[in-house]
Amino acid sequence: MKNMARMLMLTGAITLLIGAILGFTGGPPEADAALAAQCRTKMTARNADTALLAQCKEVAFATAMTATDANAAAKAISAANNREIGGNSFALFLMGFGVVLLMVGFLQGRKRQGASD
Repeated sequence: MKNMARMLMLTGAITLLIGAILGFTGGPPEADAALAAQCRTKMTARNADTALLAQCKEVAFATAMTATDANAAAKAISAANNREIGGNSFALFLMGFGVVLLMVGFLQGRKRQGASD
């Protein structure tokens, strides 16, 4: 049973690590090249600063800046936001599940160690 506690702790650490990697590397979905170029063109015409030009790589921002139809733009922005929220939620779930597995493995190992003394 000592191996079970170690397996839980190892699985928890790996799950926590994967969740952290997903959480830190994730972000807003990126716009396709054509939409980003169209956004940069419009922002340059408006004399936007470089910070706004850099945001043209995000789908929600690029769609909002190049929109000609409000309903289509709202749907595209909503879809991009839902993907970002879903990715962040999954990363947080993995981190929480990893912490729980680590704690259960640690407590199970301590319980077994106390029983063998």
